[in-house]
Amino acid sequence: MENIRFWIILAATCVVPGINGQTVDMDDGKSGFVGSKVDLRCRFINSSPPVKISQVTWQKLVNGSKQNVAIANPSLGVSVAPPYRDRVAFKNGAVRRRTPNLEDTTIFFSSLRLSDEATYICEYTTFPAGNRENTVNLTVYVRPTTQMSLSTPTLVARSSNLKMPVATCVSANGKPPAALRWETSVPGEATTREYRNSDGTFTVQSDYILVPSRETHKETLTCVTTYNEEVFTDSVTLDIQYEPDVSVDGFDGNWYLNRENVQLSCQADANPTVSLYQWRLINGSIPSNAEIRDNVLIFKGPLTYDLQGTYVCDATNSIGTRSASVEVSVIEKPLPQIATGDVISVIALLLAAGVLMGITITVLVLKIRSRNKQSSDSPSKKLPQPIRKRPGDDIQHSGRFYEELPNTADYVSYRLACNKDDYPEPYSPPINPPLSFLPQHPYHSQPPTATGSTTTTTSSKNTYSPPSHTTAVFKYPSVQGLSSPPPGVAAYTFPKEQYV
Repeated sequence: MENIRFWIILAATCVVPGINGQTVDMDDGKSGFVGSKVDLRCRFINSSPPVKISQVTWQKLVNGSKQNVAIANPSLGVSVAPPYRDRVAFKNGAVRRRTPNLEDTTIFFSSLRLSDEATYICEYTTFPAGNRENTVNLTVYVRPTTQMSLSTPTLVARSSNLKMPVATCVSANGKPPAALRWETSVPGEATTREYRNSDGTFTVQSDYILVPSRETHKETLTCVTTYNEEVFTDSVTLDIQYEPDVSVDGFDGNWYLNRENVQLSCQADANPTVSLYQWRLINGSIPSNAEIRDNVLIFKGPLTYDLQGTYVCDATNSIGTRSASVEVSVIEKPLPQIATGDVISVIALLLAAGVLMGITITVLVLKIRSRNKQSSDSPSKKLPQPIRKRPGDDIQHSGRFYEELPNTADYVSYRLACNKDDYPEPYSPPINPPLSFLPQHPYHSQPPTATGSTTTTTSSKNTYSPPSHTTAVFKYPSVQGLSSPPPGVAAYTFPKEQYV
């Protein structure tokens, strides 16, 4: 019993550390395109002391079940399952030796197929640790084939203006599905559809829809296919058939009597080209001196009034027939013609006059702006504004001496002083009491002063008596339209200026 316990403890001390230190190292995921080569890495991280590897098995997980792909056994050698025998092999040559090294059992697919997409298991069988395994997901991509073509063999512009598919872009059998878009200057719209194929691939189809017209003929449509950050482009040129677009040239409005060498030309834009031109004269028949040469109607000999009328050209192609007409009139005398050189001279003269006028206007505008800018930038350079004096400023001002005005009536009104008799001022009553410009008695005599016990009366020798001045009595001037002062208003007395 004691011996059994000893061997159990010894086995536990040797096995447990090894179990905890063994792992299978693989990639999280791998991918590749159909037909390419891809490696599936698998390495065994052994423990210390190492365990013995009895066998390595690669398996494919399909719908929950495991299918063997390849086996490496130290005693039996290497074996690959028949479905993979020509495409799968161990990458490390040491696995195939007589004494193999099975720590690196990476396998590779030489020609990847769409059916190879699955989850793969790398399983190690060891002794005495048991089995260790890990998994890797393999994704297989398929590059699509892109094709672009016209939606129908024949595109015809109809008068109904109905929208229809004109070009089709197809990205077929791709995995994952591609993204399609259109690059063109032609206005239209795109419709895109996606289909899943039985093998897991996708087909994407996009149609470009517009109204076929003569304007869209020979326009280019480009389909851009984006697949796994790869971009492919394909283009097609629209071939739209339409009826002839007809016009008649040749009549310049100056067909006069006896003029020769005139003709009418029928011009037609059509797809396919016009196969038949026909000329006719409304309410009449083509003149006998007119010769038809395909799309040209030639009038032989001098013109006469008999050639007047409405000429019609009918142009026909496989799509339809369209017509154009011109009204031909014959005048008596030719119209005056302006020489080409004269026309060029007049145009050149007008252009020169326009350029000169533009330069003149530009210079004037620049000068006006420069003056305005100088006046706004230099306010000190502005002209001084005249100062209007009040009427009293010429009569009374401190520190200045003025001569008497020759006429006392000029004191009355500033307008009268300016000889503005046309605008008599209304009556203004005088100021009461009368103004005095200087004191009436600026100096006073000093009274006698008594000194000590002796009383002496003495007059001051420095007493100054201001001289009497005559005053001027104001009489209101006789002005037409100005009445006399109202009753009770005395005349105003102006004192004369006094000089001290």
